[in-house]
Amino acid sequence: MVKIILVTHGHLAQEMLETAAQIIGKPSDEGLAAFSVTAASSVEKEAAKLHEMLQSCTEGAVILTDIFGGSATNISLTASKDLPLCHVITGLNLSMLLTALNSRKKLSAKELAEKIEADGKRAVINATELLIKGL
Repeated sequence: MVKIILVTHGHLAQEMLETAAQIIGKPSDEGLAAFSVTAASSVEKEAAKLHEMLQSCTEGAVILTDIFGGSATNISLTASKDLPLCHVITGLNLSMLLTALNSRKKLSAKELAEKIEADGKRAVINATELLIKGL
C-alpha cells in the first residue's frame, strides 16, 4: 500500500486527517502520517526525519503539502529527492486527501500522485459563477 504523508505548517495536517475521518470514517493509521512544520523547524533536521520515515516505504509514498515554495514543501522535496517512488504534491485540499485515502490500496505511487493532482484541480470551482450560469 502506498504511504500517505501530510506535511503542513502548524497543525493543518492532523486537522485534515480528522476532518477526512468525519466524512469517510477513520482510516487505518497504517501507511498514514501527519508531519507538522513550525516556524522553529529546521529544513535540514526535519528533512532528515522525514527521509528516515520514507525509506521504509517499499511501495512508495505520496507526500501532500499545503503550499508550493513553503517550508513544508521544501522539507518534503529535500527528504524525497533520492527516492524515486516518492511523489510530492502541493496545494493540499480535502478532495485530494479523500482521493488519497480511498485509492492508495489500488494504485501505484505514481498513478496515485497523478489521480490526486487531477482530483484536487477538479475540486476547485467558482461556485458563485456556477450558480449564476445556472449549471
